[in-house]
Amino acid sequence: MADTETISVLQRKAGARRATAEISPLTVTGALGNALRRAGQDIASIAVSVGAAAEGTAVLESILGELPEQALLCMVEGPDSSFGMAILDNQLTAGLVEAMTVGKLSANASANREPTRTDAAICADYLDRTLECFETEASDAGLSMAARVSGYRYALPFMDPQVISLTLENVVYRTFRVELGLDGDARRGVLTLILPLEPPAKSKQAASGGDGAEVQTVADVALTCQAELRAILHEVQLPVTDVAGLEVGMVLPVPLQALGQVSLMDTDGAEVTTCRLGQVRGQRALRIGPAMAFETAAVPNRDLTGLTAITSAAPQNTDPLQGNVLAQPDTDPAATADQVDIPVV
Repeated sequence: MADTETISVLQRKAGARRATAEISPLTVTGALGNALRRAGQDIASIAVSVGAAAEGTAVLESILGELPEQALLCMVEGPDSSFGMAILDNQLTAGLVEAMTVGKLSANASANREPTRTDAAICADYLDRTLECFETEASDAGLSMAARVSGYRYALPFMDPQVISLTLENVVYRTFRVELGLDGDARRGVLTLILPLEPPAKSKQAASGGDGAEVQTVADVALTCQAELRAILHEVQLPVTDVAGLEVGMVLPVPLQALGQVSLMDTDGAEVTTCRLGQVRGQRALRIGPAMAFETAAVPNRDLTGLTAITSAAPQNTDPLQGNVLAQPDTDPAATADQVDIPVV
């Protein structure tokens, strides 16, 4: 009996009955951190350390209002024509470009400059590998949102931030913000990944067959096809002599009514429909639809050529057959004061 008690005491001292520590389950930010580390080794051959990571939600308008200056903005495309964005701040972009071109990071801080298409092309492989590993990590860990972060790859850079609002829907997005250190914190930066919170509406509304396979209609297939169209604002006919004498700054007459009669042509030269030229959020845009009367009440009924006064004393070249006037370059700064902006569509 004494021997049994002695053994029991020794077992308790040795911790034989001590419960093993539980391993914390992998989170979605942890999966993204692992993906960033692996992509750094595989693509840039550089050690990437992951610092603070945060997950949240935000609408596109709020995201665009907080874009860092001189950041590399890249569109990522996922399944069912769903789109997101990857944001690499200036230091991270410069560090990745330097690591993948020179092979190492310099001790000096990166110069402040706007990102270029070349920067985007160099960082594209790193982003693709990160998204691929993120998908694998989330799937292997059995995360509930694994399907929501799968299938995304680099698509193209946004060189003009104003284009983002015309490309991405103003819906709620899931945001992942991760602070990174490159090569032992020789360079620190931030990567922000933005993916749709919900799948596209057409994916949620897709019908299923008896075997569970998605049933595609003709409309579903047609909407995934690409169509090349040309918008023609106005056409003029000029003699060869006038065409040969064209110079920078000359003005060709365009009727103001042409803004509401833009021809949309296919690649064979056939007119598809008539559109109206206008602007949306400061960007030129076409309202596609049937021909519609131009709103003369909003804009004075006059030619666009009348918006720029011709003050040059040089003679005008006139085509007597067409009545087109080839105006000489305007040198009067006050001549553009009467210009009318293109209306909002």
